[in-house]
Amino acid sequence: MAMILAPSCRREGPRVIPRSKLAKIYAEMFVTDQWVQSKPGLRTIADTSLVYEPILEKYGFDSEDYQYSIDHYMDDPERFSRILRSTAEILDKEIKALQKKQAELSATLSKLETVWDTFNVYDKNTAAAARKHSDE
Repeated sequence: MAMILAPSCRREGPRVIPRSKLAKIYAEMFVTDQWVQSKPGLRTIADTSLVYEPILEKYGFDSEDYQYSIDHYMDDPERFSRILRSTAEILDKEIKALQKKQAELSATLSKLETVWDTFNVYDKNTAAAARKHSDE
């Protein structure tokens, strides 16, 4: 039975990555590329195939599918342009989510600093009172 199913699971040549998935892949590639560019030691040694292949695999594709898809979508510049606009929307949404998280963390930090300052004042007052009491 397994012998009968095995050939049906085989893949025949490269596949076209659906536009919505390609937009997500591009967004992750862009973020990854920015991360690599921010690391001077990695910039010179980073091999794009090693960096991007795990992203493609995450979505069930490989570099052959990617190249085939790019060739396919480049035949229709408007369709390719829509993919890039979708990528920009994904990145904008992620930026807004990160900015919101940053604001939340900043507010939490501010509260913690206030609590910390309160303890420091308490500590200073307690130490001063203890010194005064020991002087008496």
